Amino acid sequence: MIERVEINLLPAEYRVHKRGVRVSREVFYPILVLLIVSFLVIGYTLGLRSQIDQRNKDIANVESMIKANSYIREQITKLKADRAGIQEKIVALERINVNREKWVRLMEIMCQRLPDFTWLVSIDEKSQTPPVLAVDGRTMSFPEVANFMSRLSESNYIRSVDLSGIEETKEAVKMFRFNISCTINPDAQLEQPGRDTLAARASR
Repeated sequence: MIERVEINLLPAEYRVHKRGVRVSREVFYPILVLLIVSFLVIGYTLGLRSQIDQRNKDIANVESMIKANSYIREQITKLKADRAGIQEKIVALERINVNREKWVRLMEIMCQRLPDFTWLVSIDEKSQTPPVLAVDGRTMSFPEVANFMSRLSESNYIRSVDLSGIEETKEAVKMFRFNISCTINPDAQLEQPGRDTLAARASR
């Protein structure tokens, strides 16, 4: 049963029509996609910023811990320096001990092979590899220099002997000044009694 019937008696040109907003699919879907992408970018940016803030806090905490424990690092550095100094001293002492034994052997060799009327003024070890001894001596007999060099070259401890120079000195007694260089055999164990020394002791 119809209770009420409304009739609009106004002319058509005076009637009010309700208009709705219509958006086409070609415009709606791109806008929707753009909004979704915008929300995703904003969410990713906020998450990334949160991670950066957290990392900055972690870095600040680590730096504060390093600063608080800096004295430990200083102590470790000091201990390392002390240890290096002690090791250098130990190596120097061991080297002194080895060099002392080596020089004893070399002096025995020099004295055993030194001719009569010949003496040594100085012996200097040059810092090179293999080591070389610069020997400065005096003699009253010119041929004894060659004899001395020949005897030294026969030693297992001496690799080669070279004459650096020889000249007659200007003194009342006729004598000659000579300089020779002896290359030490690096394979010979100078810190242990060798066959030269053992042979010399056996001959005694």
